[in-house]
Amino acid sequence: MRILLTGGTGFVGSVLARRLVASGHELFCVCRPEASVAFGTKVDWDGTRQIEAGTFPEGVDAVVHAAQSRNYRQFTGDSREMFAVNVGMTMLLLDWAAQSAVKQFCLISSGAVYEPFGGALHEDSALAPTGFLGSTKLASEVIAKPFSKLFGLSILRLFFPYGPGQHGRLVPDLIRRVRQGSPVQLSGDAEGLRLTPTFVDDVVEVILASIASSWSGTVNVAAPETLSIRQVACSIGRELGTEPKFEITSGGAAVDMTPDLNRLAARYDLSRFTRFDEGVRRMLACASDQPVSAQ
Repeated sequence: MRILLTGGTGFVGSVLARRLVASGHELFCVCRPEASVAFGTKVDWDGTRQIEAGTFPEGVDAVVHAAQSRNYRQFTGDSREMFAVNVGMTMLLLDWAAQSAVKQFCLISSGAVYEPFGGALHEDSALAPTGFLGSTKLASEVIAKPFSKLFGLSILRLFFPYGPGQHGRLVPDLIRRVRQGSPVQLSGDAEGLRLTPTFVDDVVEVILASIASSWSGTVNVAAPETLSIRQVACSIGRELGTEPKFEITSGGAAVDMTPDLNRLAARYDLSRFTRFDEGVRRMLACASDQPVSAQ
């Protein structure tokens, strides 16, 4: 297949790009002019301008829109970029895909659309995200759905991807804290929030399956293993041979971020997902193989 990928230099996108090429697909990676790509053919586009005729490849079978705003943690400072990437860029790509007779469009969304995580995290739940990231992700889903009349549309809501090479997110931060002996904060109760960390290779396999089988509709994507922050930290501690330290903070009840996976289970064998113990073991092994830079 001829596949157009955005976000190919990001955490999930870079792993996906490698797998797509290894699987024999003809890959076109869309990125900013100043960036470089490790896999596939580079397509220059800053994501803000109308896609001009002749600048994108012809005969594309599928689009995977995995681009994520690099700035998403500070509101309102990051709000303009989040909107431009999550909403504006999505609209421009959808419009181009409709005009270019693309057969399949896979929109990578986020479990953040379920904020504040107060009830069942089911794909058909009524949503009103309280955070700007979740709001823009939901907005991209809303504007994409009418295009399902023109091509196959799948929306994949990812939950807590982690893996080798990741920085500045929950699991890498917990690894750092446990390794350094810094306290891991537990909000709500002695266990902390409950979540479903999902190994990046498994996320990529689900995306590949959605393309190969032309999935349609919205699907939660997460490992079928719910862990508390305490359990995550203890698993990391076992691999490091270090006993984690904990600090219980004030707050309400612990938040449960466990998504409903019945829709995913109907399309994909959940037993294929990597257990967290194994995933963090592989993550730490890859990190130990990296050369240490001189200070």
